[in-house]
Amino acid sequence: MPTSGPYPVMLTPYAEDGTVDFDALDRYTDWLIEHGSGGLFPVALSGEMYDLSDEERLAVAARVVARAAGRVPVAAAAVAAGGADDTAAAVGRMAATEVDVVVLVTSVALAEGDDERMLRTAVDRALAAVPGVAFGIYECPLPYHRLLSDDTVAWLAATGRFTFFKETSHDVDRMAERVRRAIGTPMRIYNAGIENLAESVAVGVTGMSGWIANVYPDAVAELTALAEAEGLTPRVLELQRALTEAEQRMGPTYPSSAKRLVRLRSGIAFGDSSRWRPAPVDGAELERVLAEADAAIAGVRAR
Repeated sequence: MPTSGPYPVMLTPYAEDGTVDFDALDRYTDWLIEHGSGGLFPVALSGEMYDLSDEERLAVAARVVARAAGRVPVAAAAVAAGGADDTAAAVGRMAATEVDVVVLVTSVALAEGDDERMLRTAVDRALAAVPGVAFGIYECPLPYHRLLSDDTVAWLAATGRFTFFKETSHDVDRMAERVRRAIGTPMRIYNAGIENLAESVAVGVTGMSGWIANVYPDAVAELTALAEAEGLTPRVLELQRALTEAEQRMGPTYPSSAKRLVRLRSGIAFGDSSRWRPAPVDGAELERVLAEADAAIAGVRAR
């Protein structure tokens, strides 16, 4: 069962030769867990899932599972070419890595013009392909942004097999309705956005799975706990603003910017390179981002 707190959409580190750096991935897995992650989500968009080969996606998921060693649950996306048969086959391959949750991607399982009802066929085949395996759903914004109807969310929840929903509407009212539709089922809703995490926690969202959790899992975990305990108090909103600003400032060169910030915070030999959005980073600016975020977080903690 997914837990509260952050589910970082884990970055994929690369070695100098461009291959996946599994040693850095091991250290990053440890660091995220030690800094308060409630779970881990490798093989997501931030992990450059579309730019990894199928073999690499499976290897990354399996490595994180092995390194996590049951300390936290691990979710990973099953990326398919599209269609119910391809989806079921991809699910079977990802389930074999022993991840705790196999995640379906709405914008992959359905082509842009597909009727949403076609998702039910793909889901039925996927569930049948791996009995007993828990599932997740991810409204990934690429290759296009497919938000599901509330009726479909309710249907997925009612299967009893979906435990994790990475929600990307950034709309608190919509999140509240989705939480309501999932009551009495194992499904838990995770907000992709830091900018309204506290407000979403107030309506029943379990935690956050988004960019800033890759860099500040500890502060996101703290924000979630404070929002649950205090509601929308001034220090909760101040912490949320600090994390939102840090995320916005790293956005133009993400994920390379986040990789640099991870290196600065953790000391892990984490390269900046990205296959998905290669971009040079401004090291001095990112050091300022880190210093200012650290100062703001320390100020909240001192209250």
